Amino acid sequence: MHKTYLFILVVASLLLFGCSNDTSKQDTHMITLTGTADLQGLMEPFEYENDINGTKIKLVGGGIDRIATLLKNIKSENPLGTFVLSSGDDLMGRYFQTFHGSAIYTLMSESGYTLYAPGNHEFDKGPALFATALDDASFYTICSELLITGTALEGKCLPYKVIMAQGAKIGFFSLMTESFPLITSPGNVKLSASNIVTAEKMVQKLQKENCDIIIAITHIGLDQDEVVAKNVAGIDVIFGGHSHKATQKVVHVNNTLIINPGAKGVYVAKLNLLLDAQSHIKKEIVSYDLIPVTAPIMPDFKVHATLEDFKTQLPATVVLGQTTVPWVLTTEALREKESNVANLINDLLKSKFGVDVVMNNAGAFRGKQIYPAGDITDTMLHAIDEFANNVYILSIKGKYLRQILERSASLYGKGGLMQVSGIKYTIDLSKQAQEIKNSDGNWTIEKEGERVTQVNIVNSSGGLEPLDDTKIYKVLSNAYLVNNAGDGYFWFKKYGTNQINTYTTFYTIMAGYLQTHKLMDPPDLDGRLTILNK
Repeated sequence: MHKTYLFILVVASLLLFGCSNDTSKQDTHMITLTGTADLQGLMEPFEYENDINGTKIKLVGGGIDRIATLLKNIKSENPLGTFVLSSGDDLMGRYFQTFHGSAIYTLMSESGYTLYAPGNHEFDKGPALFATALDDASFYTICSELLITGTALEGKCLPYKVIMAQGAKIGFFSLMTESFPLITSPGNVKLSASNIVTAEKMVQKLQKENCDIIIAITHIGLDQDEVVAKNVAGIDVIFGGHSHKATQKVVHVNNTLIINPGAKGVYVAKLNLLLDAQSHIKKEIVSYDLIPVTAPIMPDFKVHATLEDFKTQLPATVVLGQTTVPWVLTTEALREKESNVANLINDLLKSKFGVDVVMNNAGAFRGKQIYPAGDITDTMLHAIDEFANNVYILSIKGKYLRQILERSASLYGKGGLMQVSGIKYTIDLSKQAQEIKNSDGNWTIEKEGERVTQVNIVNSSGGLEPLDDTKIYKVLSNAYLVNNAGDGYFWFKKYGTNQINTYTTFYTIMAGYLQTHKLMDPPDLDGRLTILNK
């Protein structure tokens, strides 16, 4: 057995059976916060790759039945003072597509969740379906920052919740990502204010309720958690999600403690908070564990039985819609010419996010086959979006877009060829290709490319105008290119500004479109990518 894998098993065993920082034996006046974030509908254990001290090993982690075992064990250590939290983005995946929330929320309720702050993906099928899903939830759902009066969520989502425990009056409120209107389908549900304004308002309200402890359950990302903590006094703890970052230790910002459990149920977070005589947190001696959900943790019997019941009802694949046009996703179709399937996805992204230009490398579109006209299924869309890269928006000057397109031209026939929307360009393969060099992370252009002979931007009226080297354009691309300089596209990270992670993927955009449009045909080719002198 690999030593690093054995180490994980030992740590998980110690944490599961109460040998790590067991403050429950030291003081009965204690509050325990535990739970998950961004389960993404992954109810079953799954294989993932973990990096431990530079060594990558594959583990089987997660699974709601094993999460339930951990949560119930943690609650047994402090039965009167434990709160099981979720910071949202749980309604996703096959269990959501099939059961519309009833399976996921039933399983989470049986696992002992206490309080819930929805994420943006809870609204992917609209607020009405989310509201219906909550009928199967036994936990409190908090929507502090959402205007829900007159919507399906009215009466199902609380502005805040105050609970007495261990002699302390504890107030909970929630925060939603400010990108909410942009990245999901909120319908008539709207944000009431910015995160900072909402947090200030909720702290004031809970202080007037004479709360001893104020806890924010957030779906805004770890970086924004820190911004809120820096600018809003009075929040004792932030239990966050959305950015998929797992905090290995408690983050202290001013007088606020911040933890994030990560994503997909790989970890369960556990924070023990000892209370003083005034029922306030002794923040200098908090105890925190980030518990890996791996073997030898055994599934909870009841939750496992419920999971198996839902699992037997899952179809082999879920039909999401129809197409009357074959989807050609061969290597040649994507890497040597304009692709109508890439055009479809890029156009959907452009329409959804209102950017000027969409640029995605041909290798981001998978499938590697021709899908015949007929059913569009979830497995088909997941195969096309195999890498599930998050979509990013940023601002960048036209002159760098021109260099990016030259990089694309130099990668003709490879996965780096750019498929686009909102821009039209011509590649002449007989011309000089761009050459770049990477020296210890420092990228330079060794030879200026001359293959891109014409570049036009699609303007707001649908007409074409030449790319302006001095103009700043709003551009959408994917995490592989933006964060990792994938295929050598260093310009996004080096010169891009106002970067926004939408936490949206090709799959969610396509599946979201099929909620209201049951037919999704790739469009006719329109010459947005022209190749000369093949």
